[in-house]
Amino acid sequence: MPSNPQTTALAVPAPAEQPIPRDLLKDLAMDVGKEVAAYIERMYPKAVEAVSNTFLSSVRNCVHNEIVATMGLSSIGEIEQRLAQRKRDRRQLRAVWKAARTVKVGEHGKVDDILVGRVPLEPDL
Repeated sequence: MPSNPQTTALAVPAPAEQPIPRDLLKDLAMDVGKEVAAYIERMYPKAVEAVSNTFLSSVRNCVHNEIVATMGLSSIGEIEQRLAQRKRDRRQLRAVWKAARTVKVGEHGKVDDILVGRVPLEPDL
């Protein structure tokens, strides 16, 4: 039996790590969402005053949902695919919202063109 603690540590197998329970990960995601909302409230109080009283809970829930949606990803390929899809989604949504703000009542072509891909999207920020 070796008396060197370093050698002994190598000889004893480490206990198998348990997978982290999904509920605990969801709690962690909610905590991150709450922290983001708290940061916005601390850093931009005038902006928070100017928006709906549901703004901070919306931010909190959006962050939570985005984190929870990534929990099932288990490979580099799945992660890369999700990142690429989210980038495309953000670009399209930004373009639709921008077009919707400039559309006059009864004019729908601009938004429809974006939705079906006839208009190029702005680069992702």
